[in-house]
This record gives sequence, structure tokens and C-alpha cells, in this order.
Amino acid sequence: MATQPLSTSLVRFLTAAVSESIRRASEAGQLGSLTLEQAAGVAPTIQIPSDPRYGDYACPTPLGMAKLCRMAPAQIAQTLQKHLDLPGIATEVAGGGYLNFRLGDSFLAERLQELLRLGEDFGKTAAPHPERILLEYVSANPTGPLHVGHGRWAAVGSTLANLLRWTGHQVEREFYINDAGNQMRLLGQSLEVRVRQLQGEEVALPEDAYHGSYLVDIARRLLDQVKAGIRPLPTTPEEYTDFAYAEMLAWQKQTLQQLRTEFDHWFSERRLHAPDPQTGLSAIQQALQELQERGFLYRAKAPRGEDPKPGAEEAVYFKTQEFGDDKDRVVQKADGSFTYLAADIAYHRDKVRRGYQRLINILGSDHHGYIGRLHAAVGAFSPDVKLEILIGQFVKLFKTDPETGEKTEVRMSKRTGNFVSLNDLIDDPEIGVGVDAARWFLLSSSMDSPINFDLDLAVKQTFDNPVVYVHYSHARCCTLLRRLQEEEKVELTNKVTLTEQQKLPYQEPEERALLLRLLALPDELIAAAEERAPHKIIRYAEAIAADFNKFYDNCRILPLLKEDPLLAQARIQLVQATRQVLFNVLTGILGLSAPESM
Repeated sequence: MATQPLSTSLVRFLTAAVSESIRRASEAGQLGSLTLEQAAGVAPTIQIPSDPRYGDYACPTPLGMAKLCRMAPAQIAQTLQKHLDLPGIATEVAGGGYLNFRLGDSFLAERLQELLRLGEDFGKTAAPHPERILLEYVSANPTGPLHVGHGRWAAVGSTLANLLRWTGHQVEREFYINDAGNQMRLLGQSLEVRVRQLQGEEVALPEDAYHGSYLVDIARRLLDQVKAGIRPLPTTPEEYTDFAYAEMLAWQKQTLQQLRTEFDHWFSERRLHAPDPQTGLSAIQQALQELQERGFLYRAKAPRGEDPKPGAEEAVYFKTQEFGDDKDRVVQKADGSFTYLAADIAYHRDKVRRGYQRLINILGSDHHGYIGRLHAAVGAFSPDVKLEILIGQFVKLFKTDPETGEKTEVRMSKRTGNFVSLNDLIDDPEIGVGVDAARWFLLSSSMDSPINFDLDLAVKQTFDNPVVYVHYSHARCCTLLRRLQEEEKVELTNKVTLTEQQKLPYQEPEERALLLRLLALPDELIAAAEERAPHKIIRYAEAIAADFNKFYDNCRILPLLKEDPLLAQARIQLVQATRQVLFNVLTGILGLSAPESM
């Protein structure tokens, strides 16, 4: 099998060079009191200076080494500079101990040629320590339509999966279907009442039933199928539940696909309650049995450290405190029934047994209390499997009130009379914004920040709308390249040509700034993946669009085709590179479209 071509991470490239210079200088005894062992433990930091006068990249590591070396930071930087092996990159010592790097034209030409050659693979890198990761997100109850918060987890989860894959990890995406327990019984009862109402009976929904109008639509579909002879009318509560469940799950899957969110696995909670044909025990019973054997369960009338309440009965407790939880938790009640935590334990035991090295769960802010319990569930079965729980804040929708002219929160859907669903956000005639805008704005803030979604801005067809601005930038590249090929008969090439002085023929600062921005794609993806921060790629796409449009407005191309063919070609290749990076970011990472004309 052919090896996947990979992109150069400039940060990793420079980090490795500085690490090697530290090793060489240390072995030569030129770093004061720094031992070889200490030298091996120094992890260099590479930054992009806010002011380009200080280079394209900078390393402040000598400042942090001063105490270990018992040397002045500037002296350390000068020593490391002598041991750096960076052909095509100029280095200087500045700021009392910074190593500044300026990428030379020959080096930049190689990187640009790499970008053009790799095309849709540009940005992909190898992970230093690749992992097999299970990423679980959305995991909604199949009892109603997905809400906008689910849409945020879908956008974030699918984008994070893309980021992790592009940066060298093996990722599988999973949706945990909460299809067991009393909620499913209520769903079936609610559907039965809706069917009877459509048949003319005067029967009221129970207070704790599901009152959404979507069940009326499902009831109509059921009666239509009965009338068409496709199925008989259900005669048991279980049959009503099964029909409603199948309809709801299909609806949720369709909505997620519309939002360009796919899953590799759909894991049913019912599997955890079903008895194993060989042992007769359910997955929950097997999980608790293993915890008992490992010494993590005990029977008591109260958790350790607390006095029993009057009349308390014995229950089975899980020693979650041993894994950082604030108190032990009940997994089996006095009547023998299992708690929700017991199912979570069995589910995470199943994840551990499937051989993943890292588990990532994306949960809503109402799940903060689950963090300690889930860490205990994983830690009890395997201390080697890493669990991350990402807690995200919710989404509020705002739209201008036509009467007052003020922004007001949209809480209800006029179409259904219920909460605003993810379907409403995508395609409702009054508040729908489309898939691209929905994904963009749902990804626009860090997970721990709530989103105030401006519905008016999301549908604006002006550059105030960042989706339009980035889309326009991609389309502008495509339009120019088409004109060059079709009208000017220019043959596009991936070969980057230097001047006789081995320089790039650039003349304006906008050219170099744009190229550096484009070459940063691998590092932008690595940082966003490692920090679990998809919103950073939104910011990166906006920065590319801004840099490209400055370049386009200040750097002529068409008049240069005859006046200065070499400069024209160099600028055309910047347009090619911009189109490619925007395409990779929009379609490969963010899950958006990349229009070729607007």
C-alpha cells in the first residue's frame, strides 16, 4: 500500500531543529550547568510573532532555560544559534533571549510546491503518537426531534473527528441511542393516544406524556400504513413504542445527514439490558459482577463517609471516590433495579473492551455531574484507557422583531408550536439559515462559551456574514483561475520558479503574508485538534479570506501576463494555493460547501 503523502508542519520542523541544537550544545558542554538528562527534557516552544519585524516564527525557550543553565538567555540563544542546521532559514537572536526565524525564498518555494502538489491532501500530518479514538457525540433520546443544542454537538463532533483524522489518528464516531427505560414506554403511550384521537376518540394525553405535535404526524403515518395494508394496527404498548422509536430514530438520522454529520456506530442502550445467550446475564450485570470482583462495589445504607438516613435500605454502591468523584454512587437500588449510572458503566466497559486508547465524550452543560462517575467507570476497568469529557454550552437564537426593531430570543417554532428544532434552524421558511450557515455559526465559539446565534446575520448576503465572505473568497479564486485558463489560455502549473537570484518574484507584503498564512494550515489543524477547538479553524478561514482579498486588491495579475510573466505566474500560484487551502478547510474539515461561483 502506498504511503500517504504528508504535509510539513513548520512548527514541528523548527521544534525539532531547536531540540537538536540543544542536544548538540549540551553534548559540547556549552550550556553551563545543564545536564544531558535535563537537555533531553527541554520542550522547545515555537510561536508566530504578532509583529512580522521579529521574524516569521520565534522561539522563547532560551528564556526558560536560564535557571537550569545558569546562563543569560541571550547567551543561551547565541549558543543554540551556532548549532542550528536550517538551510534556507535565517536566524537571529533578539529580545534578550528569543531565537527568531525568517523563512528564505528557496524554503518558501519548496513549501508552496508541496502545497500545490499535495492538493486535497495538503494539511494532513502524522501524529507523533497516533491513537485509536472513539468519539461519542449527540447521543439524543429518540423521543423527539433534535434541538439546536444537538446541532451544535453534531457540528463540533463531526469537525473534531475530521481534525483528529487529518492529524494522524484513527477515529470512530458513535451515537449512543438512549432507547431503554420509562421514556420509551411513555413514547409508545403518547403515540397510542394520538392514534386514538385521530380515530375520533375523546382521550387526553397523560400529563407526563410527550405532547409534541410531531407525534400527530407519526400517528397519521401509522394509520396510513394500516389503511394501505402495510401493517396491522398495533395491539400492545410495545408495538406502539417500537413504531414510534423507529420513526424517531429515522428522523434523527435524516436530520444529522442533512447537517453533514455521519456516524460509524449507532449503539443501542437496549443491548446493555438484553441477556447474553451464553451466560444469561445482561451487559449491566456482567459489568457490575466485574466491578465486584475488582473490589469496587459494596452494600450499605449510605455512601462511605455519610450517616444513613432514617429508614434507609441497603443499596449497592460504586467506589467512585477512588477515581476523584465527590462521593460514591448507587448502581443498584434496594429493590434490585439498576440506576442510570449502571447502564453508563456497562456502556463504557464495552468501549474499553473494544480496544480504543482514548475515549472522547461530548456532553451538554447539564451533564457536569457525570464527569467524575464516567472517569470512575473507565478507570475501574482499565487505567490505561484515557477518557476526555468535553462539556459544551447551549445555543440561543436571536432575530430582529419586525415591530420593535430589537433583537429578541426565538424560543418557539411557529411551524410546530414547540421548541426550535435543528430542522427549523436548517430549513424553516421564517428562521431557517441553511446547512452551511448553521454549521458555521454552531462552530464559531469555543465549546465552553454559549452561542448567541444571530439568525439575521446568518442569512445576510453581504460580507458582514463571515460565511458569505469566506465562500466569496473561494469563488473569487475559482472565477479568476477559470478566466485565466479559458480566456487567457494560461496553463496552470505546480512548479514554483525562482528568479535568477533564487528569489521569489514577490513585490508586495501582501504576497508573503498570504503565503505564510496558507503554509500554516498543518499547524492550525494540529493546534485545533490537540486543543479540541474546532472554532479555531473558523477563525483561520476568516483570516485566509481577509489576507487573500488584500492580496487580490493590491496585486495585479492579468496586466502582468505579458509585462512580467514570472511575477504573474507566482501570483497565480498564490491564487491556486488559496483556493486549495480554502477548499480543504471548508469541505475537508468544517463540513461546508465550497462554491465555485457566486
